[in-house]
Amino acid sequence: MRIGEVAERSGVSPRMLRHYERMGLITPAGRTASGYRDYAEADLVRLTQIEGLRALGMSLAQVADALAGVAASPETLIAVLAEQTRERIERDTALLSRLTALAAVPPGDWEAALAAVRLARGLESPIAGERQRAALELGAGAPAAPAERLVEALLTEEATNAAGALRWAVAQTGSGPEVLREGLADPDPDRRLRALAAVADFPGEAAAGLLLPLLADPVARVRQRAALVVGARGHAAAIPELVALVVHGPDDVEAAEALAEVARAGDRAAEILGALAEALDAPDASGAARGRITQALGEFEHAAAEPLLTVLAADQDRGVARIARYLLGRAR
Repeated sequence: MRIGEVAERSGVSPRMLRHYERMGLITPAGRTASGYRDYAEADLVRLTQIEGLRALGMSLAQVADALAGVAASPETLIAVLAEQTRERIERDTALLSRLTALAAVPPGDWEAALAAVRLARGLESPIAGERQRAALELGAGAPAAPAERLVEALLTEEATNAAGALRWAVAQTGSGPEVLREGLADPDPDRRLRALAAVADFPGEAAAGLLLPLLADPVARVRQRAALVVGARGHAAAIPELVALVVHGPDDVEAAEALAEVARAGDRAAEILGALAEALDAPDASGAARGRITQALGEFEHAAAEPLLTVLAADQDRGVARIARYLLGRAR
């Protein structure tokens, strides 16, 4: 087959075929009497392999190694290509964010457009202070930034101050907590926690409603933080997780305050105190756990908590008994 026929059958241009030949990727089976390249069916098979590997995203050098049998294992090669693809997607996503920021500025206002790009790039800085400053400027509306861009920056932000600035900036966009819904369902628990913290900054039932599903999150720290937030807003659905926090820690003081708020908001004191009493009677209730429960009882009305405190005043753990007696005496 002449080069033109091969090009027609394979869809690869004659120019690219010659380039492959120069790189040693393909060598015509022979030459005609007139000196023209003469390709065989085996060359077409080889060409199909080359194009298939290129379609996976391989460079020509990687294709050459693969066909020569000196490349890494297929699994390793695929992993490398997947990582390269992820990096390319990240770069394209960053570019899209900057273009979106450009589209948000008034027509013809190139000064604002350049400022938008500068600040959007500031969110990608490796320096936390620069990311914080960019978030504060964007939140102040000079220039306006798409809420989605700020949310994505927030979900990846690890520095405390920069994350706080981004939460504030998201709130300033006027989009409401709904803009964080996807972040709350992110597969990464760290990203869910960051979205949760941002939603918690919004007042009202709309924000609480977004967080209630997280009470069933498979990751304990996500469940616990969600319970503290919605419990502080009086939602009884948080009671089981809050009681567990009081018993086991680590945020037992905050959990006790949230339980007291639930009790006041929904007349749930008897239910909550009953759950705490069950925890006290558990065979594995340690002195530390009984101490945390005793301290939590101080958040409730004395009349409701008094029966449990009276029992605890005679606890075998002196520290527990001392706290209970103090709380009983405080009400007199």
